[in-house]
Amino acid sequence: MIPGQDMAVARCRVKTEVQELMSEPVTLEMLPVGGDVKVEVEYLYSADSKLAAAKLSCQVSRGTFPYISWLFNNSGILSETHEDSHIPPILHHGALTDSRRTLVLAELGPEESGYYCCKARDSYNDSGPWVESAAVLVRVSEVFLNTIEVLTIAFCCFLFLMLAVGVSCVYKMFDHKQAHAPVATTHSDALPPSALDVTSSTDL
Repeated sequence: MIPGQDMAVARCRVKTEVQELMSEPVTLEMLPVGGDVKVEVEYLYSADSKLAAAKLSCQVSRGTFPYISWLFNNSGILSETHEDSHIPPILHHGALTDSRRTLVLAELGPEESGYYCCKARDSYNDSGPWVESAAVLVRVSEVFLNTIEVLTIAFCCFLFLMLAVGVSCVYKMFDHKQAHAPVATTHSDALPPSALDVTSSTDL
């Protein structure tokens, strides 16, 4: 195989007593690592909506046989440290899967908070150039509100707001009635004595 060149076209054939089937042709090409490299973060939750783990995936846009290495706060983790048992890993609760394309943080705490990035090169060329992704911040606090707690707090705030609006409306209605009552009393008290006498005589 020569990197970057079309070597051949492969197809597979299945033949039975009844029929014969051919697959679609596939071009055999070994692409060198290149293009864009990025890290995608996915948070995993338990059945009770508690944050349980984080899954970081290294996405390499081009490369047939990439070798993936991970960095945590600009220091190599796991892929290098696990090869030497005398060097303790930086992350004690991390695991690499999918040919080191995925980093799983099984336990999350303040020690796992920081900047993560991955870099890739051709696995068949130890001296090949690295292509590095941008750093992604994974922030884990000791107190983490799950989805149910957030919804509960939001509902309580909404209920308190509606209660405050209701109390305000009732207070305005009561204050409006109180304002009209003294006005009527004041008008009848302000009538002059002659007007009262005329009214009395008219009744008679």
